[in-house]
Amino acid sequence: MLLRDYTLAHARTKVRGIFCLETDWSEVRTSPSVEPMLALLKSSPLAIPFVHRNVVTIDTLDYYLKKWTQRRHDDFPILYLAFHGIEGEVQFGDLRRRSARVSLDQLEESLRGRCAGRVIHFGCCQTLGVSQRRLRKFIEETGALAVSGYEKDIDWVRSAMLDFTLFASIQQNTMTVSGLRAVQRRMQLRQGREIRSLAFRMALREPRRV
Repeated sequence: MLLRDYTLAHARTKVRGIFCLETDWSEVRTSPSVEPMLALLKSSPLAIPFVHRNVVTIDTLDYYLKKWTQRRHDDFPILYLAFHGIEGEVQFGDLRRRSARVSLDQLEESLRGRCAGRVIHFGCCQTLGVSQRRLRKFIEETGALAVSGYEKDIDWVRSAMLDFTLFASIQQNTMTVSGLRAVQRRMQLRQGREIRSLAFRMALREPRRV
């Protein structure tokens, strides 16, 4: 895809900022970070703004989740959780502590009914290795438009590149279920091999039945 294609579509839609919460990945002095990738999106013609905060405790996570759901952050409808993960959970900080693990159930409770018009992306290993039914419940309870992430262990660099593509693609369509479905189709068409290799998935809000 040409950069021109992104910028032309971007000119017709509202910029969607990214609210990123990231853990310390390894040693403090050598730990990588997704922040430079976010800075590249901001300095690109897309000019995507972002908030980046580090999370090492559950209290810090709760604090920033509450901040994200405030109306003052409506311009940052993409929540990017860049953590360690296992099936159905995210992990951060000192992984030897049980308090460093937060389940989808706990996140669902924290975000219940507060994510209308928003997208939650799990940049974590395995977290979305759960059933489609479980993801549908998470979406229904939180009110989110979509949830995305990975079903298995992932390469840090390759997944960060796919995250970059996802955030850029979201700028091209309306922040609706149909708009995100178009994002899903476009990514499958253009990054299908990498999506399959990394076991990336996106679950969308289902229309209400009358």
